[in-house]
Amino acid sequence: MRVPFLSLLAATATATAALPPVPPTYVCQRATQLLTIDGKGEDADWQQAMRLSPLRDIEGCAIEDKTVVRMLWDDRYLYVLADMQEPHLWATLHERDSIIYRDPDFEVFIDPDGDTRNYVEIEVNALNTVWDLLLTAPYRTANQALHDWNIPGLQSAVHLRGTLNNPADTDEGWSVELAIPWESITGHSAHPRRCEPPAPGSTLRMNFSRVNWQVRPDTTSPCGYSKLTQPEGTPLPESNHVWAPTGVINIHCPEHWGYVRLSDKPVGSGYESTPVPTTYPAQRRLFDWYTAQLAHRAQHGTFSTALQHPGVTALYCDTQHFLAQATASDGQKLTLDHHGNLSLLPATNERPPLYLWVQGGKHEGDTPWWQQHFARLAGAGIHAVIIGGTVEQLTHLIPIAHSEGLQVYAWLWALNRPQDATALQHPDWYAVNRHGKSCHAPADRPFVEYYQFLCPNSEGALNHLLTQVDRLATIPGLTGIQLDYMRMPDVILPRGLWAKYGLDMSRELPEYDFCYCERCRTDFRKTSGRDIEPIAEQDAAWRTYRLNCVARVANTLCQRIRSHNLRSACAVFPTPQLAAQLVRQNWADFELDLALPMVYHSFYNENTTWAAECSRLAAGQTQQRIPLAPGLHLPDSTTATLPRELDQLLRTAPAGIGLFCDDDLSPEMLQTLHQWCEKSE
Repeated sequence: MRVPFLSLLAATATATAALPPVPPTYVCQRATQLLTIDGKGEDADWQQAMRLSPLRDIEGCAIEDKTVVRMLWDDRYLYVLADMQEPHLWATLHERDSIIYRDPDFEVFIDPDGDTRNYVEIEVNALNTVWDLLLTAPYRTANQALHDWNIPGLQSAVHLRGTLNNPADTDEGWSVELAIPWESITGHSAHPRRCEPPAPGSTLRMNFSRVNWQVRPDTTSPCGYSKLTQPEGTPLPESNHVWAPTGVINIHCPEHWGYVRLSDKPVGSGYESTPVPTTYPAQRRLFDWYTAQLAHRAQHGTFSTALQHPGVTALYCDTQHFLAQATASDGQKLTLDHHGNLSLLPATNERPPLYLWVQGGKHEGDTPWWQQHFARLAGAGIHAVIIGGTVEQLTHLIPIAHSEGLQVYAWLWALNRPQDATALQHPDWYAVNRHGKSCHAPADRPFVEYYQFLCPNSEGALNHLLTQVDRLATIPGLTGIQLDYMRMPDVILPRGLWAKYGLDMSRELPEYDFCYCERCRTDFRKTSGRDIEPIAEQDAAWRTYRLNCVARVANTLCQRIRSHNLRSACAVFPTPQLAAQLVRQNWADFELDLALPMVYHSFYNENTTWAAECSRLAAGQTQQRIPLAPGLHLPDSTTATLPRELDQLLRTAPAGIGLFCDDDLSPEMLQTLHQWCEKSE
C-alpha cells in the first residue's frame, strides 16, 4: 500500500513512541513434504506449522482481527499461508500488477538482509491476481526506485469459503497460499539470482498486511458492492492490519518489520523462539533521528545541525548531509547516512545481555532516586530490568529506565498469587495436596504463608491470570512479561533448604504434593480412563498429566503475551528434568521467548561450577529451542567470586545472564560488575 511521502513526515516523526518497544519474531521451520499450492493449506505440514502472533493496527494498537498466518521453508521456496475470516468476499482486479490494494488483499514484504533496502512486496486479492514488485528503498528516500517486476516461478493460490461478489449471502472467508522462490528473494536485477537457499539460522526482516475496505451492497456495481464514502465522495480510509506495526499508515518503514529466523528443524519439532537482535534498539534510535531529520527538511528545506536524540551521535551533519551513529548493548556500532543507508560495524563486546530483577515498590514516586539507581545499573553493564510492582509503579518507572537505555520486563507471579484479593474470593481456584488440604487455607499452606498456589486446571484461575497479562500489556514501553512461579509447590525442596525447614525430602511427601482437587482427579479419570494409582508418586501418567496442565497454563499465558507484541519470559528451575521432579515444571514444553533458569548453587549444596553444568544440560534438554539466560543468586556471590561465576556462565554461550536482585547489588558489587563487563569487551 502506498501513501504520499510528504503527508507522512510530521506524523512519522512522533508516532514511533506509540510502537511496541520490540518488533515481533517468528521461527520458520522446514517443510517435510512437497506442498500442494492450492490455497487450502490442507497439507499435514501446515497443520503443525506455528502461527505468527496476531495482526495489529498499523499504528500499533491491539485489535480484533481474524487472520492466521503460518510459514514454512525448504531449499526451493519460502511458503506463506494466510487464512482470513471475511463476511463479504469481493474483488475486481484481474490484470497482473494492478494496484491490488484497491481491492481487499493480503500482502507480504521481505527484506532478505535487513538493510531496509532492495525488498520484495507481493499483493494478492481474492481473484488470485498478483502484484509483485521490488523496491530499492522505502518511498521516503530520495533515490528510491520501484521495479514493476515478476517473480519467476512464483506459485500462488486462493481458496474461497463463500461466493465472490455476491452480497445476497454471508461468506466465511478466504485463504492465500504462496510459494516464493528463494532465487528471487535473495537476488534480483541488481544482484544475480542464486539457486541456493539461505543457510539455516539466517534471519529475514518481514511484514504482512491485510487491507480491507468498508462496503455496502450495490446492485449497480459489477462486484455487487461499493465502498462507503466520506461526505466529499472519496472512499473511507482502508483498514491496515499488520504483523509488525510501523506507527503510521505506511508499511514502508522496514526498520520496524518483524524478524523471521529460518530453523533447521522440521515442522512439528515443537515451539522455538528467537530473540530480537541486540542491535534493534540502536537501529530504532537511528531511524527515529533520521525520520525527524526528513521532517525538518520537508518543512525547512534543510537538515537540522542541532537535532538531538538519546543514544544517537551525529558524526557529521550539515544542511544537506549527515552520518549518525548509535551503539548496541553488545558493543556493536551502527551508522546511518542521509540516504537511509544502514551499516553495522564490527562488535567490540561479545557479552550477552544482563537481566536484573528489580523491586519496584520501594522509593515510590521518588523520580530522582530511580533516575540515579537506573543510571548506576546501566553504567555497571545491565541491559534489561525485570520490575516487580503495580501497574502504576511500572508506568512511572519505565520512562526513567528507558532514559538510561534499559529495556523493561514486567515481573508477574503466575500460579503462586499471595494476597490476591480476587483469587481469595474463589476457594475452588486453589491447588489441593494429597491429603485434601488447600493452599487457600492459611493453616494448610506448604512451607511459608505466601505459598498460595492456584490449581493449573482451573479455568477461573487461568482467566484471572490472563486478565493480569492484559492489564500489564497496557503499560507503554514494556519489552515483555516475565512469569514467575509458573509451577506447583515444591514436592521436593532443593537439598540445601532441607535443614531450614527441618525436613528430609529424599522422597515425595503427600502434604507437599499438589494438585489433587476433585476437578483434576475427575479430568484425569476422563483422559486416562482410570483413577490415580494407590502409590501416587509411582504413577507416571498422573505425573505427566500434571506437568501438561502446568505447561498448558504457561503456553496460554505466553500466547496472550505475544498477542500484545511483547516477549514471553519465565523464571524456571535449573533444568527441565530437575524442575519436573521438584516442582512439576517441565519447562522444555513451555513456548518461551526467554527462559531464566535459577541456577542457585547454594540451594542445592553445590559449588559454583554446577550452575554452568546445569546451563549446558538445559540447552540439551530443550534441544536449544529456547534462549537461556541462567540466573545467579547474588547473596551467594562476593566481589571476589562474581567475576569467576560470570565467566563460567559465559562459556556456555547463553542468550543472557540473570542477576537476582537489585537489593543485593552493593556499590562494591556494582563496581565489580562494571569491571567485569569492561574486561570481557
